[in-house]
Amino acid sequence: MMLAEASKPELLVKAFDIDYSWPLLATMNGVMLRSAPASDVRKSWEDSRRQFPKNTLHMRMSDDHDEARAVARYGINGALAASALMFTLDGVPLLYNGMEVGDATESGDPALFDKLNIFWNPKERPQLRSIYHDLIQLRKQSPALRSDNVEWLRNSDETKLVTFLRADNKDEFLVLINLSNRPLLGKVDLKNLSGFEAVKISGAENSGGGPLPVFHLNGFEWRIYHRAAATVK
Repeated sequence: MMLAEASKPELLVKAFDIDYSWPLLATMNGVMLRSAPASDVRKSWEDSRRQFPKNTLHMRMSDDHDEARAVARYGINGALAASALMFTLDGVPLLYNGMEVGDATESGDPALFDKLNIFWNPKERPQLRSIYHDLIQLRKQSPALRSDNVEWLRNSDETKLVTFLRADNKDEFLVLINLSNRPLLGKVDLKNLSGFEAVKISGAENSGGGPLPVFHLNGFEWRIYHRAAATVK
């Protein structure tokens, strides 16, 4: 597979199979660091879908060697919210150099080509490994999460919240992500919500809440719901 460093539509016509989704990463920085509205995430995704060739693959990333690590930029909970987005969107999620344990070691210039050992057991972040493990397994076991079908859903606070549906003829996954550091009481706009049950992600924070469509999320909290497509009437 050929990977394009730059995010240019023309590079994926013939030369490359996949690119880094730099525009989405820049958008995430705007939302999580500079108080841009969470709806910018959907806009960035839609802009790329419109500009790039059909069925283009993008490397979905929140962490890389060109800037400070995600746990340093967003904090631990913010980094997890960003990863939840990257692992539930279409494309290919990037798991970068110890991010699954919260390693914040910088690897940019001049250390880019130096050997950097991963600090595998940071005492203050024991839950991260199990969260990433469960996200990887969920994606691996669910073709709906590996398809290019993303249905963005309206919600009650699009300045802070992104909501979308990933579905095929077998499964439906409803994803709710609070991209702000403040708790919110939200509502998702989906006509039929019967049968959805929260997916258990080991180690992930869960503030609970009542039945959908209304839900409560703490700052940077996220939740994934699942139902069998056959149950939808």
